[in-house]
Amino acid sequence: MNISKNKGLSLVTVFIILAAYNVIAFVLPFDRGGMFWTGYGFSMAAILLTAGVGFYALGREGLRSKVYGWPLLSLVWRYLIAQLIIGLLEMILAFIPFQYGIVLNVILLGACLIGLIAADIGKEEIERIDEKVKEKVFYIKLLQADVEGMVSKTADEATKKVLKDLAEAIRYSDPMSSLQLATIENKIEAKVAGLADVVGDSDSVTIKSLCDELQQLIAERNRKCKILK
Repeated sequence: MNISKNKGLSLVTVFIILAAYNVIAFVLPFDRGGMFWTGYGFSMAAILLTAGVGFYALGREGLRSKVYGWPLLSLVWRYLIAQLIIGLLEMILAFIPFQYGIVLNVILLGACLIGLIAADIGKEEIERIDEKVKEKVFYIKLLQADVEGMVSKTADEATKKVLKDLAEAIRYSDPMSSLQLATIENKIEAKVAGLADVVGDSDSVTIKSLCDELQQLIAERNRKCKILK
C-alpha cells in the first residue's frame, strides 16, 4: 500500500502522542479507578479516531481533494487536544464518580462525530461541484484548442491573424456552459468543423466569412451567459 508523506507524518505524530500519553498514564501515580479508565479509554479512542480521519482525509488523489480534507483534520485534532486534556484531568480527579466522566466524554465525542459527518458531506459536495465546473469549461477549452490548431495549417498571414483573433475571442469568452446554451453551442461547433475543412483548402475568403460568423455567435453566447447568471 502506498502511503504518502503527509499521511506518514500524520500517523507518526499520532503514534508519538499515543506513546507519550501511555507513559504519562502509567508512570505517574494516578488512582486507577473508574474515572482513570474513563479518561484513559476515551483518550485512546480519540487518538485512534484522529489516525483514521487523517488517513481518510489525506488518502484522496489530487491536490484539491487533499485541501478539501483539511476541515476534517482541523476538527478532529481540536477534538483530540480537548479530549487529551479532559482525560488527564479525569485521571487526576479520580475521586469524582466516573459516570460524570462518561457523560462528558460521550457528549464531546458525539459533537466531534456530528461535525466530521457534516464536514465530509460538505467536502463531497464541493468536489462534486468542482467536477461539474470542469465539465462545463471543457467545451470552451476544446474549441480554443481546435482553432489554435488551425493557425499552423495556413501560410497566409492575414488568414493566420483572423484565426488568432477568433482563438482569442474564444479564450476570453465565458467559460461556463449549460443546457440552455446547447443550441447556440451546437451551431458554433458546426461552424468550427466547417472552418477546419476550408482551412485545409486555404480558402481565405470563406475562412474570413466563417470567422466573422463565429465571432458573432460567440458574442451572442456571451450575452446569453450573462442572462443565465
